[in-house]
Amino acid sequence: MDSFLHHYEGWEFGGVSVPEVLRAAETAHAYPMVDRDPLDRWSHGRTTLIGDAAHAMYPIGSNGATQSVVDARALAHALALHRDPAEGLAAYEAARRPAMTALQRANRRLGPEVVINLAHQRAPHGFTDIHQVIPAPELAEIAARYAATGAFDPVTVNQGSPYDTRTGDIPAGMPR
Repeated sequence: MDSFLHHYEGWEFGGVSVPEVLRAAETAHAYPMVDRDPLDRWSHGRTTLIGDAAHAMYPIGSNGATQSVVDARALAHALALHRDPAEGLAAYEAARRPAMTALQRANRRLGPEVVINLAHQRAPHGFTDIHQVIPAPELAEIAARYAATGAFDPVTVNQGSPYDTRTGDIPAGMPR
């Protein structure tokens, strides 16, 4: 606890002292910010990885769960479009791995949370209005850049899912 308690000295909210609350705790656990380097490949024959197994990343922007769901949909789509499962897995990986590698790297740069570091660098003694420290257009650009990287920007989202098998070219005999 001594390794981080100093960060909370002076924090008091509504008469509650954060350092006192922390000192009263029996134990404290740190949540490590860990990730893995992007993988060169996810698929091996008829086996592949999805979600955190394929692209573990810092927990920024709820991307662990979100991208796992997108992976599942992309995998189902690729398998529906290819009679050979190995070809389907290769297509899934080709569609998803580049984007997820970019997102892993963006999360290492703190994604949209980079504004926390910017605010601290530009106003180390605090501020009353974030827009005096980081102008609204810069905040918007940071958010837009990250949203585009994660494919949850309005333009991409409004295009609809690229994983809709009802409009894809499904091989004969494969269920829709």
